[in-house]
Parts: sequence; C-alpha cells; structure tokens
Amino acid sequence: MDNTFSVQQIAAGPCLSYLLESNGQALLIDPHITKAAYYRDLIRKKGLTLAGIVDTHTHADHISSAAILKAEYPCPLYMSPKAISSLGPKQVSAGDTIEFGSGHLEVWDAPGHTDDSIALVGGGCVFTGDVLMIGSVGRTDFQNGSPADMFNTLARFKELPDDTVVYPAHDYKGHKQSTIAQEKTQNPFMVETDKRAFIANAESKVLAKPFNMDQIIQVNREGSAKEIEFVTAEQAKERLDSGDWQLLDVRRPDEYEGIRILPSLNVPLDRLQSRMSELAGDKKWIVSCRSGNRAAAAAGMLLAAGMQNICVAKDSLNGWLKKGYPVVREKVPMSIERQVRTVAGSLVAIGTLLAIFASKWFLIVPMFVGCGLVFAGLTDSCMMAELLMKLPYNKNAMQKKAAGGGACSLDGGSSSGTCSMDSNNKDGSCAM
Repeated sequence: MDNTFSVQQIAAGPCLSYLLESNGQALLIDPHITKAAYYRDLIRKKGLTLAGIVDTHTHADHISSAAILKAEYPCPLYMSPKAISSLGPKQVSAGDTIEFGSGHLEVWDAPGHTDDSIALVGGGCVFTGDVLMIGSVGRTDFQNGSPADMFNTLARFKELPDDTVVYPAHDYKGHKQSTIAQEKTQNPFMVETDKRAFIANAESKVLAKPFNMDQIIQVNREGSAKEIEFVTAEQAKERLDSGDWQLLDVRRPDEYEGIRILPSLNVPLDRLQSRMSELAGDKKWIVSCRSGNRAAAAAGMLLAAGMQNICVAKDSLNGWLKKGYPVVREKVPMSIERQVRTVAGSLVAIGTLLAIFASKWFLIVPMFVGCGLVFAGLTDSCMMAELLMKLPYNKNAMQKKAAGGGACSLDGGSSSGTCSMDSNNKDGSCAM
C-alpha cells in the first residue's frame, strides 16, 4: 500500500504542529490555538479536504484549536482512550491506523510525558508529541507522567530505522527535525540504557509549573477554546461601560501618559510576558494600542498563555478618537530615548551632507556618533542621554515625575512555562 505524504511544519513559538497532505486530503497534528485561521487559509488555498485532526495528548502549556476546527470541518478528532475530552474524540491506541488520501500512520501508545500520549509512525517519519524532543524529552512530573514509561517508550523509538525523521510537538532551541540515528547518539536521554539511572535523573528534576496550566488543561478537556474576537469602538465602549470588561493598553508608557482611555491598565507589549500573572484569572480584557496592530500581537500572546476572555479593539485608540469618546490627555515631554534618536539622527544627516557639499572631514561627525551608539549598546551607558538629562526641561520633567510618587512594582521573570525537561533549561518548560 502506497504511503506517501508531504509534511508542513507550522510553528507557534516553541510549539510545533503539522499539516500532512496526500491526494487532496490533509491530517492536522497538534493544532495550536493561535494558528486556527492559518490552518483554514492553508486548507482553502491548497484545495484540501481535512480528513482528521490529532491531539497527541492533552496539552498543558497551550490551548489546542482542535475544538474550533472540529466544529467547522466534518472530520474526526483522534486521541488516546485515556484522554479526557468532551469533544467525543475517536479513540485510537497501539496498532490502529489513521488514513488520509494515500497516506496512513500507525498509532503507538507513547506514555511518559502523560499517560494519554500517543505517537504516529509512517512514511519514514515519527510524530513524537511531547515524548521525544530534539536532544531532550518531555517532562514526566504532571498529568500522570512516568519516568519508567518514558524510558520504555524511548526504547521502542530506538527500534525504528535510523533514518526515520523525528518531528516533535515542541522545540525550544530552533530545531525543526531530527532522525532516530541523531537522537540515539546525541540525546542524553536516548543514550541512557540504565532504567534506574534514567528514572533517578528524571525524578531529580525540580521544574516550575507551566503558567496557567490548570486553566489550559480545563479548556482543552472541555473543548471550550475560543479564537480572538475583534470589536469595534462602539462594542468596546459598550463592554467597558457594562463593567464586565477591562481595557489593557499595550502601548509604551510615554504614549500612554500622553493620551489614554480611563479606566485602563498599561502593560507595554515588550513587558507583557513578565506580567502575565497579573492578567490571569476570570478577568475579561479588551486589548488596545494606537491602531490595533500591537493589540493583536498582545492578544495572541495572552491566548497562547491560556487566557480565553480576550478581544481586540479593532482600531484601538484611533477608532475611539474618531467616535469622539472621552480620553485623558497630558503634555508629556519627549522621552530621553526619542531625544537621543532625534539628536543622533540629525548629527549623522548634517555631518553627511556637510561631507558631501563642504569637506570630507565632516565624516568625522557621523563616525563619532556611530561609535558612540555602539558604545552605548555594548555598555548600556549613553553619554548623549546623560548630557540631555542635564538640560533644564528634562530636569523639570524628572522633578515632576518624582513629586508624583513613582511606581514601586517589581516585574518578576517570565512565568509562561513550557513543556521541556532539558537539563540546562531553568524556565520550567515541558522538556527534561
């Protein structure tokens, strides 16, 4: 029987999903919540029929989009009989076959990371879920994981042909695929042949619990996943006025200080990851920025972290202003960072023009500025910024801020948590 299919790997951060294609039919493995629209577009553009969806296990670090897609496409969701799911999945276990087009994959029971983990083997490939990763393995300390089961599962993988391509559901180091031969020689957990030593090593790991893990598991089991909703300014105001929703503004602090909607919470996009715990729980968030682009990116991050009560203000502040809704405005001095960029850019432009039209010796000016910026980047100490801070208007601005009693909060490290138990990994991921 012919068993040919193409494999397209789709990344959502460290999470990897796969669209397999054969004779006009597709099989989707481990779909991620933030990629539902991407899968739809891919299936539509390629003219494919979705023959099935597979969740290799109940994910604890991200929400699956299986529930959303299953409601749209007349195809089965395949999961282990041990998986708890209200979606009515088609149960598959060792020896079963999943078919699509002229392709087919054999199901292997692959406990270790969780007790409901399965792997898919066929066409010279193995889709390992969170059990075997590239250079690592899945953690075994939650959802009925077991180091002993993990060891036995890895022993089975070693029996596959050396050229079998390994496709994991996660990777934290930028890898895309591997082979059984590579893993048998380079993965320390595959190299280990002493079961007792393997178990002792796994049990010695003290790993942080993935952020929002209980909520994510609950959503995946209930099949209650939601996509990001985009709302108009009128809808946003209506929700804010109801008191059930709160506004999250992800612009820079200087932008927020200059003009803002109240009440609202300002968490800049580049600090969002470190402040996820503040936003978790039963709160409902309308995410806003200036035009909607940063808000959409922020909502994707929140959704990936397992938060479901999220929508994006489509035109954000711009849409709010067009409707004439109330805002608070303050005269905010240009930030030191912007002042440095402005002054540095001006000096480079003026120096270059003078070098062209007056004397080449003026090239010293842009060269000096360039060296200064490199020095500032390497040392995190900017002499130009220090000089600008001494100007009267900057001094006055700083004094006003100090009089206002500045913030006393300390941002913690990222608590997003992943699924790796890599021996060098300290972020509490899902890899050993």
